[in-house]
Amino acid sequence: MTPTPISLSKTVLAGLSSLMFAIAPGSPARGAEEITLSYGPAETSIPIADIERFAREGKTTPTLVLYGRLLRIQDGEGLREALTTPFQASPWSVEQFLDKPTGEVILRRMGKVVNTGTGKNGASALRTAIAGAAARPGGLTLLGILQEFPDREIQIDLEFSLNVVRQTSRVLLEDTAVLEALQQKRRVEDPDRPTPSEPFNLPNPRQPGPYSWREAELLFFNPNRDRPSPVYVYIPENLGAPAPLIVISHGLGSDPKTFSYVAEHLASHGYAVAIPEHIGTSANRFQGFLEGFERPPEPSSFADRPLDITYLLDLLEEKSRSDPAWRNRLDLQNVGVMGQSFGGYTVLALAGATLNPEKLKENCSQPDERQITLNLSILLQCRALEVAPERQNFRDRRIKAAIAVNPLASLVFGESGMGEIDIPVAIVAGTNDYITPALPEQIEPFTWLRTPDKLLVLFEPGTHFSFLRENGGQVPIPPQLIGPDPEKAYPYLKALSLTFFNVHVRDRSDYRAYLSEEYLQTLGPSPFTINLVKDLNLEELRAARSANR
Repeated sequence: MTPTPISLSKTVLAGLSSLMFAIAPGSPARGAEEITLSYGPAETSIPIADIERFAREGKTTPTLVLYGRLLRIQDGEGLREALTTPFQASPWSVEQFLDKPTGEVILRRMGKVVNTGTGKNGASALRTAIAGAAARPGGLTLLGILQEFPDREIQIDLEFSLNVVRQTSRVLLEDTAVLEALQQKRRVEDPDRPTPSEPFNLPNPRQPGPYSWREAELLFFNPNRDRPSPVYVYIPENLGAPAPLIVISHGLGSDPKTFSYVAEHLASHGYAVAIPEHIGTSANRFQGFLEGFERPPEPSSFADRPLDITYLLDLLEEKSRSDPAWRNRLDLQNVGVMGQSFGGYTVLALAGATLNPEKLKENCSQPDERQITLNLSILLQCRALEVAPERQNFRDRRIKAAIAVNPLASLVFGESGMGEIDIPVAIVAGTNDYITPALPEQIEPFTWLRTPDKLLVLFEPGTHFSFLRENGGQVPIPPQLIGPDPEKAYPYLKALSLTFFNVHVRDRSDYRAYLSEEYLQTLGPSPFTINLVKDLNLEELRAARSANR
């Protein structure tokens, strides 16, 4: 049976980074004759033929069993599938990725684990092997990489591999300790919180509103781009007053339709909603890269994305002045923004977070090749170093509130950058997010906020893809990364966005009741547990993180 291709998720980094962990236990190849596992002064060699036989037929040897136990590999079938299942990427797109700074960092770090027979960093050999494996008729597989490895012997630093496993365990334990501490904090702050005996007397924010709406498609121009960008605008009908505007910024590898369900919901409640396409980082461009027709996203996206929205607002202001069809339709001095992933970065920048070149230089200029980061977004954030020679501020004063879903923030903004935000902000985190992990990218950055109106929303076991519309146009995502059925999460994002913007854009303070634990208790069964955190400081976070050490 031919294995089903694995479609790479929003970033090729996730798939290629996983090569390092899968290769470390030892994998088969014809390009090399044996794999030498070293642990301090001790060495053991395993014939490539034995590992290839295991991958193809499931047959093991005593040595394979011994090292499988040492590395705590309990799922042999899963490892066999990982070795032989192709990734969906063209040879050209793989080569382009590996020639970029992000690819070079990954190869260099992988090369500290996978050495040549002479003990040298295996980055160059891995580059050759990955390119050769991608050109094979069956596609890019881990087994193919080892079959294309251009050296007789592959040396694996087993001690370093075990350190990676320990680091993984420590990070997971730290995440668990922080989440438990946050839950305990809520219980201590209000141990006798009652369950509401009466229903809330406002309309259910998860249900559609009373207004019909129409959709319009426009083009706007960011002068930094080589062509106009499309934007989809959802306009409520018969409102009787200019509609407050909400702008939604999609993530890397998504497109405007990914969040159309939120746009339609807000429009039915009397908001105008605009969803621009960030060309260069949208699904069309990114899928083209995977298929070999486009180059990977450029570092300039860190500037172009927030500027897209500023130029879009400029266009809508001009149309409101000069086009009778748009006159008095939009309130462009009271704007809310929402974005996910790279879009989360985008809306934080628009809210006033400044790029942090000092933090980027400290962590990205000379990366420690012995350090294996479990935070894949770091590899993307380090690209911002190329466009952040100084502190840049993309704040747009027309924006009054922001919701950032799964944002990346730890290095690109850092504590000082996040501290510049002075408008209400909600940060949404998934506890099972392996692209922008909750603790370093959302929970800790939340403690850096100085704005008095801030909210942290934790979805457990939410992932990086829990809120993405399944057929929204994003790059195909492996099911195991998606987590619980995203359709069960959509109503919560609709309710959160409506409630938060009602409070902070429309100044409807009565809707604050929905931003509470009392309201969450009325929602009924769900695959997600939702925690609201309104106050968390760095000292509390540090204490929670150190609790498992």
